[in-house]
Formats: sequence, C-alpha cells, structure tokens
Amino acid sequence: MSTAKIQSNQQTAGVQTPDNERLHRLAVEAAKYCGLNIGEPLPTEEIIAQGEANGYTEREVRTLLAREGYASAESIPVPLQGDVLGELWRSSEPSLSVPESESEPVGAEGDGTLQRFREWNEERAQNDKTHSYTRRKANRRNARGKDVGRCFVREYKEFTTVLITYCRQRDGESLAEHAEGFYPRQITRKRRRILKREGVYEGYAGVSVLAPKSPDRVPQANAPTTHAHDFLWLSSHIEAEAFAPLREVEGFDVDVSVEHHISAEVETPESVKARGSGMDEHRGDTTRLSQELGANLPLLNCRFDARGTPAYVEEWCAHLRAGTDGSFSSQGVRRFIRLGSFEERADREKARRKVQEAHSKAQALAQRLEYRPLSHQNQDSPDTSPDFTGEEPTSHGGGCRGEGDTNHSTESRFTFTEGRVPSPSAPTDEKESNESRFTFREYG
Repeated sequence: MSTAKIQSNQQTAGVQTPDNERLHRLAVEAAKYCGLNIGEPLPTEEIIAQGEANGYTEREVRTLLAREGYASAESIPVPLQGDVLGELWRSSEPSLSVPESESEPVGAEGDGTLQRFREWNEERAQNDKTHSYTRRKANRRNARGKDVGRCFVREYKEFTTVLITYCRQRDGESLAEHAEGFYPRQITRKRRRILKREGVYEGYAGVSVLAPKSPDRVPQANAPTTHAHDFLWLSSHIEAEAFAPLREVEGFDVDVSVEHHISAEVETPESVKARGSGMDEHRGDTTRLSQELGANLPLLNCRFDARGTPAYVEEWCAHLRAGTDGSFSSQGVRRFIRLGSFEERADREKARRKVQEAHSKAQALAQRLEYRPLSHQNQDSPDTSPDFTGEEPTSHGGGCRGEGDTNHSTESRFTFTEGRVPSPSAPTDEKESNESRFTFREYG
C-alpha cells in the first residue's frame, strides 16, 4: 500500500461524524462547496454560511455546533459522508438523474409530482435549456441583485436597505397553495402606500422572493413549507417603524430589518468575498442585503438544477413548479418577483460595466498602436524592427531613412513647413533650410 494511501486511511480513521444529522449534512455540503477532503479542517464560518443558504439562522447553526462540542472551535474535521441521503451527497454520481425506483422523500405529498419534476428537469437538461430551477438562473438573479446594490452605492451618497420577512401557517393547504398565498392585496397595497408616503416609490428597487423552510424547523408540518422576503433598496433615510402597517395584516407574522448606508463607507461583507470567485471585488462593493438575497436562493448550492438540492428543497421546487393546477405546462408559482426599478438598475449597471471594460480594452489597444519618432530611439542600439537593413543613419539625422528609401509599407512621412504652405510645384533643393522633416514608424 502506498504511503499516501496509508496516510489517507489514518486521517479518515480519526474523523468523528457528528451525531446530529442536520450538522452532518451541513458539514458535508460545506466541505464539498469548498473542495475539502475527509479529515481536512473545515472552518465553522463555512458551515454557518451553508446553514444560512439552506434557511437556518446563524444562531441555530451555532447551537448545533455547541451541542457537538464545537462552541468555540474555528474549524472541525470534514466528516465522512456515511449514509447521508439526498442527491447532493452523491459526489461520485456521473449523472444528475434519479433512479426510477427511488421513492419520494419523507413528507412528500405522494401524488407523483416529484417524479414528474425530475423527468421535466432531465428533458430540459438533455436539450441544454436554462429554466428557473437551474443554478445558472440562480447565479444570474444573485448577480443582478448585487448590481442593484452597486447602482445605489454609485448614485446616492446615502440610502437605506430593508429586509421584510413574512411567515404564515400552512393549515391544510398544499405546498403550492400555501406558497401562492404570500402576497395578497392587503400586503402589496400596504407596501405600495408606505413607499409612496415616504416619498421613495418612484425610484425604489426591490424583489420579492419565496424560499423553502426545512421540515426540521417546522416539525409539526412534517413537510417543507414556505416563507417570503421583500428586499428593498430606498434612496433616502427610512426607519423600520414606517413599515408597521404590514404587521397588522391578519394571518401574517412580519419582521422588518432596516440598515442605513453611507455609500463611501459600503464594503462587501467578508463572507461574500470568501465564498466568491473574485468578481465581487472587481465589480464593486455592495451591501449585506445582496448577501441575504443570495442566501434565499437555494439553487445557488446545486450543481446544475433542482435535482442536486437537499430532498426537502427538491420537493418544494417540484410542487411550486407544478402549481395549484398540477400542470407542468403552465407557469407554476412565481418565486422571484421584481419590484420598482430593479430590472432597469440591474441592466444599467451591467451596461455601464461593459462600457468601462470596452474603454479599458480600447486604451490598451491604443498603447500598442502608439506612434513613436525614430529620432527618439537609442542610436547606440541596432534597429530591431522587421524592415531594418543595417544601413547607417543618413544626413536627415536621428535614425531616419534617406529620401532614396522606397519602403513605404512601414513608414509614414510628414513634412511641416514653418510659416507657409508649400506649393506642390515648389523646388525642394533650396527650401530644405525652412523645413523640418520627420519620419514616423508605424508599430503594431
């Protein structure tokens, strides 16, 4: 047995698997996201970030860590995958398709919707079609949310971000019916009136998002359920109390979180930088609201489409795609609703970035094509240009060629006359003293 194999076995043998299945799942998922192997140190901050992406709060994840003895630990060893179930945990699967014999997960409504959803995804994957249940689509939504934040940073000295969270009981409703009931007129009308009253309705940007909750967080439902968020960017200073009327809507539990920003001091959160590809630093800083938006897009954590998500997320996606009519030919329940100037600002920021990139490329090209007089070259150094003939400089000085030179493919001649414009028929043998001749070599 090789030394590397022995070391790997020794490392694996000393790894302790968390007793709590939820922590086990989060640790395995976070490790795969970071590209870590079994036994390697996994930062607890990565587990927390993974938990937030799956609907947990930081406090809930830290409680799980504390119960396993990791309350103050900065990292834990990557655990064995073991018998953790779900498509996401199958690192060696060559395909995202799910065997037909696999039954629907615990809590599924048992009407065949999940299997039909998997077949629907498989058909589109084979045709390379992007739809709203793919990681590609989630990436785009996440990026546009960040661009909206950058737009506000660039256009306003100060602004406000608002996160509104809605929860409601699921009493005898199907997953689709429950999800579709989150934005009744009582909510949307009050929200619009608040924004108009505060004088920010005309310029605000926002998005409403539906996201799943794990059965672990709502055990009485014995199935995934839904919560909703409004993410709002406002151009002036607004206090949380302004949104108090939303709490008066019957049947809804509403929480409002407000942050005020000075644009010159906005900096992308470190957790976003650590998990990103470096583009955030290149494109510009944004606020924590954009991070929260990404955390509520569960498809950001799959490999290709919803079949690569945890079981409860896949089931949730299946029933929302089928909608209240159970048909995959209709739209289903909308999970991402743009508000105000969201689309316009995202487009504008992307266009501005493209113009900047084009300008940078043009500047680089201009530098490569820059004209430079040969008289400024070092006469002590041999001419290394492709058309150099080895001849000595002529009486016209500074490395310029003589008038007998006929190679015009690599030179442009310009004659500047002091005080007059020379006639085409004027002799040149007696007028040289009044003229200055320059020869420029074209580069590039």
